[in-house]
Amino acid sequence: MNATKLFSFSVFPLQEETIMDYTFDKFINSNITITIPSNKSNFHNFIIRSFSLYALALVIIGTFGNILTIIILCRRNLRRYVTMRYLIAVSVCDIITLYGWNLNNFYKFTISTANTNLEEISLLHCRVVSYLTFVGLQLSSWYLTAVSLDRCFSLYFLTWKHSYGKLTHTKYYIGILAIVCLLLNSHILFFNGYRNGPPNYKVQCYTTRRNRYYIFPQWERVHLVVYNLCPFIIMLSCNIYIIYITIRSARIRTIRKPTSFGKSFRSSPSRHRQLSLMLIIVTFAFVLLTLPSCIYFVFFRHRMSSEKYSRSHRHMIQICLSSIQFTSHAIHFFLYCFSATNFRNELRDFITEICFDRLNGFKSNKSSSTTAPLKLTILGRNNRNKKKFDTEFISEYQQTGYQNALKELQITLANEELNENLTSNDLSTSNNTN
Repeated sequence: MNATKLFSFSVFPLQEETIMDYTFDKFINSNITITIPSNKSNFHNFIIRSFSLYALALVIIGTFGNILTIIILCRRNLRRYVTMRYLIAVSVCDIITLYGWNLNNFYKFTISTANTNLEEISLLHCRVVSYLTFVGLQLSSWYLTAVSLDRCFSLYFLTWKHSYGKLTHTKYYIGILAIVCLLLNSHILFFNGYRNGPPNYKVQCYTTRRNRYYIFPQWERVHLVVYNLCPFIIMLSCNIYIIYITIRSARIRTIRKPTSFGKSFRSSPSRHRQLSLMLIIVTFAFVLLTLPSCIYFVFFRHRMSSEKYSRSHRHMIQICLSSIQFTSHAIHFFLYCFSATNFRNELRDFITEICFDRLNGFKSNKSSSTTAPLKLTILGRNNRNKKKFDTEFISEYQQTGYQNALKELQITLANEELNENLTSNDLSTSNNTN
């Protein structure tokens, strides 16, 4: 019996580790012994323990940042933009995503003495955690893709914002994407995992009784296409077009003679350029941080056999790439603060209001002394909102003017080319006649 079992492990060395490589399954072939230096093993364990603590830090920092992002984006001055509605949905999905495999990494490599997974607690944990993680990852990437598409269509179609890109239509697009991803992964709630019989009654997650490769690698490949490949292609194409339009509009502004109305506007940055810059930074950060994990799990993971690499070495590589991937879902708040002036202004107003509210609580008997600074703060915010409204109106006016000027320039060049062709044809005809 032992000889037969040893033969099966030696012939199929990869089958025991493809079931849950993504979440670092502990059921690795124990009959294949790999001799590695103790210093390398200690180094691997140190890296694994460090990244397991980093996974917990991602959960804490990402939760705080995404909740604060939702609060800021829901304020009156920002929630009236289509882009901000999508980014609110992205933050909600990021919070759900961070509480899946990150907590499992921290629990398995820091708390659990037997290196067990959180999904193995019960069959309900297995199905719910895996389902929410897959759905959250896919929805987060597709909401970012929707932001890129909306921005791209608004630049290409002049009537997009007044037809299909209205603010009232955003909730329907968000709902449609959510329903598609929920239904696409619904099979996980019914078929993922099973419980062994007596005497252990142990839960086996990410597999079924009849198909050991149900989730990994079969559904994992579908997930990588939906989560990485398709959004990557769409966002890359949209960002290239957005960069092209931004550069072209800048050239047109230098060609056209600025009026006195335009000179007053050139001193302040355009809201459209801010949105474009923020969108480019966020989408490229998503692509750069999630692409290494995608490449590894598609092309290299199954080539790392147990005969050549130790389990600690494989775990070290996988937890490093997983931590890099989930970093993209925890740093959106800092990217918004870095690239969006409107977001920073609203964050400053929010913090100021909280500080004044606490100050009013401590000095409730001196209301006259506290209401004056608060009135000045509200007055300053209203003045800034008024200037922002004027700037946005001017920006909309100039953007339409730039696009119309570009079309007029193209028509003029086409007419000149046509006249030159007609002139050349007349000259050739007169020469032939002579």
